[in-house]
Amino acid sequence: MRGISRQSNAGEGEGVPDRTGSDYLPPERSLGRLGVISPCYDPETGSAAVAGAICRALAGLGYEVHVLTGFPNYPTGAIYPGYRMKPYLYEHRDGIHLHRVPLLPSHDRSATRRALTYLSFAASASTKWSVLRSVDAWLVISSQATVALPALFARAFFRRPFVLYIQDLWPETVVESGFIRPGRVLDLVARSIQAFCNFSYRRASAIAVSAPGMASRLQQRGVASAKVTPVPNWVDEQVFSPVTRDEDLAAEFGLDGFVIMYAGSLGDLQGLDTAVKAFKMLPDLPDLRLVFVGSGVAEERLRALAEGDDRVRFLGPHPVERTVRLMALSDVQLVSLQDRPLFRHTIPSKIQAAMACARPIIASAPGDAAHAVLRSRAGLVARPGDPCELSSAMRLLHGFGPQIREAMGRNGREFYMERMSARVGSATLSDLVALACGGDGG
Repeated sequence: MRGISRQSNAGEGEGVPDRTGSDYLPPERSLGRLGVISPCYDPETGSAAVAGAICRALAGLGYEVHVLTGFPNYPTGAIYPGYRMKPYLYEHRDGIHLHRVPLLPSHDRSATRRALTYLSFAASASTKWSVLRSVDAWLVISSQATVALPALFARAFFRRPFVLYIQDLWPETVVESGFIRPGRVLDLVARSIQAFCNFSYRRASAIAVSAPGMASRLQQRGVASAKVTPVPNWVDEQVFSPVTRDEDLAAEFGLDGFVIMYAGSLGDLQGLDTAVKAFKMLPDLPDLRLVFVGSGVAEERLRALAEGDDRVRFLGPHPVERTVRLMALSDVQLVSLQDRPLFRHTIPSKIQAAMACARPIIASAPGDAAHAVLRSRAGLVARPGDPCELSSAMRLLHGFGPQIREAMGRNGREFYMERMSARVGSATLSDLVALACGGDGG
């Protein structure tokens, strides 16, 4: 990669900060300065934690990683304690250089406020020209279409190439979210987003997608197949790994018997009503437990649906490290998504988390998610929205001996390490960045 001279500070928040202090340890093998654009970053959790895992893995390869991000507010929309919105904030976290810019945070059901959140981050990031020109190339973690805007500025004005790493397909995300009612307004918004996406696809040096089905969708839009590379997301492998069952923790929550566990957001799109209905079709299995770890807008409805069956437990949200310990108490991990076109081209991070922890899986999910479980031989799949089929899968796994379930868990972990791990994914992204810069990847 070509070298970029250090930018001098021109006031608060300008340029690349001086890194001569004792808190900075340069990598043993520098591959150059790599910028990453992501509206969310640590300490934000859940799906927002993807960026942190990616950046730490790339830094481990030898890149000096600079992240252009917002102030932490996901998933509540409220700025995290210890932070205060201001024009710019520099942080040095886990060896990563963070450049935080302001945004208008909102994660409620208002389409207007959500759009302002996306656009305000894109606009703020696009004005940080001293940061945009200070790296060799940009990796855009595209959970929102507008995240590509600052990279387009960097390419146009400073000739910095960029690689798109698509996490969600747009405008499908807007169309299927329900934020905007079907009609002329939604059609106009969708066409505008599609035009912007097509423009960013053409300008990107390479495109990575987090699920194989996304590659097919992009090719249908005219993106050359040679330009698109599937790169599944990975999890923080220092946290998500097989751990020993904690009997004291099991006793604390009364997790005896055969535990089917869902760990994640209890939202409408997860289709968890199907899981409760399927579970209640198995009254002849008194040792069966259905356990929810997390919270969300669907929790009240799920509690009402499960009323009268004390085998269903709601444990609430827990820090990620404790969640992993709770996952070790499960016999099976449940992955659930509604059967919507958008979800046929996604692999939810719950699959990688369960595989990395060597837990067998029941996937009540469509498309790429179900295919990943089948290809890895990590568990069983059921047609989403079909409680009878899901109930049969629950009964089958309950009837299997522990050796069979342990083998499924091992299969999943082996599949994850060989095809989805940080080592595999970061190497592929590094190759794409090197290609964008005209290098050989070091």
